[in-house]
Amino acid sequence: MTALDISILEALEAMRNALSIDIFIGITELGEALLIGGLALCLCLVFFLQRKYAYLTGLFISVVLTGSLVLMIKELVQRARPEHLYRAYTEAGYSFPSAHAALSVAFYGFCMYLVYRTVPPGMWRTLAMAGLTLMIAGIGFSRVYLGVHYPSDVIAGLALGAFCAWVGVMVVQKIERR
Repeated sequence: MTALDISILEALEAMRNALSIDIFIGITELGEALLIGGLALCLCLVFFLQRKYAYLTGLFISVVLTGSLVLMIKELVQRARPEHLYRAYTEAGYSFPSAHAALSVAFYGFCMYLVYRTVPPGMWRTLAMAGLTLMIAGIGFSRVYLGVHYPSDVIAGLALGAFCAWVGVMVVQKIERR
């Protein structure tokens, strides 16, 4: 796996230029913990005011569980980030799993569930689902493109975030059944 990780990083590093780096830094920032946390908090406040406690609880669990598990796994695994020669900018902390990828799936993935539940079938639902999917994929790809994560870090982050989003959805459905 490490050889494949390195070969992908080398290929992407060779393709980078100043404009693409700036674009992918903008995309990667959509997965920042502070942004995801702030958006989740705002959405939880909306759900609270609308008395949609099931959605509030599911979203809260999805994002907080993801953040907690990412921190625990990073400390357990302690995988170093790719070497500096692959990085387009400086990033601190351990590499595995990618917090950006995990949090983006936990939040934007849960938002996909909300769109599916609340937007009638048709063009707007399809566009929203496609946009959220592209955002998650773009954030994940940006982490590898910028050389701050190995592809396996991102894949693990996406899987972890998807699991936590699923847990959040299951909580919503359990609350709604009561």
